[in-house]
Amino acid sequence: MISPQDFSIDNHSLTFKEDEYPLAKINRVRVKTNTIKDHLARLMIIGLLVSSVVWAICPAGFGQLTGPFSLIVGMLAALLTIRKYELQVEFKHIDETGLQWVSVAKANNAKAKRLFDEQARYLAQNLS
Repeated sequence: MISPQDFSIDNHSLTFKEDEYPLAKINRVRVKTNTIKDHLARLMIIGLLVSSVVWAICPAGFGQLTGPFSLIVGMLAALLTIRKYELQVEFKHIDETGLQWVSVAKANNAKAKRLFDEQARYLAQNLS
């Protein structure tokens, strides 16, 4: 369960549990509510990623047996990690990656969403 004590915002960084994000590299903050479309895309991407790794490792004959199985295993693994709400920051990376939305915290319950909204407002005030 996520609690307000898991978050810490000072003059230089945002800290969530063990992860630290420098405020100088954060552009914006948002609370995202994932939809069915987001969940389905996540299931397919992770399933295909796991399946492609298995296809690359296994020989052609054995890969035909393990490929579909690995697709299902990857999709089930993704299903277990689905969360409805995410606190995200737009982060400036130091390499060529540029700006990217990074998930700081994820949760399923409405109580955590209210906490994310509160933290997003507080963080937005510190970014201004």
